[in-house]
Amino acid sequence: MARSILVPHDGSSHAQAALEYALETFPDASIVLFHAIDPFEVTPTEEQLSPLTNAWLADQESEAADLFAEAKASLEGGDASIETATAVGSPAQSIVAHAEDADADQIVMGSRGRGGAAGLQMGSTAEIVVKRANVPVTVVR
Repeated sequence: MARSILVPHDGSSHAQAALEYALETFPDASIVLFHAIDPFEVTPTEEQLSPLTNAWLADQESEAADLFAEAKASLEGGDASIETATAVGSPAQSIVAHAEDADADQIVMGSRGRGGAAGLQMGSTAEIVVKRANVPVTVVR
């Protein structure tokens, strides 16, 4: 029976390392590359949250598609079959919910995301996912 592995990706090097680890460790598994679209994320160039419109969502989904394409293009061999999925919500909650909804057998994720402080062993999203997921979680550094 093929396993289903959920790999959250935010564009960070830790997330890319988790994707590579999942592909190497579970070569026969179905890999689902997942991105949580955080409606409350404010970038340093923004002074306030963007309005949550259909246009905003389309832009976010387009950025996620670009992130997925870049993550896949960075893989050696590049012939792995990888599904993609997105959800709108807080990253940790979206990851845990998608793992449950998709009947994932395991989550493989990076230890820190884009905003993680260098001295931390594990970022807050990874910590919450480890505590709340109903499936095994592998945290890759």
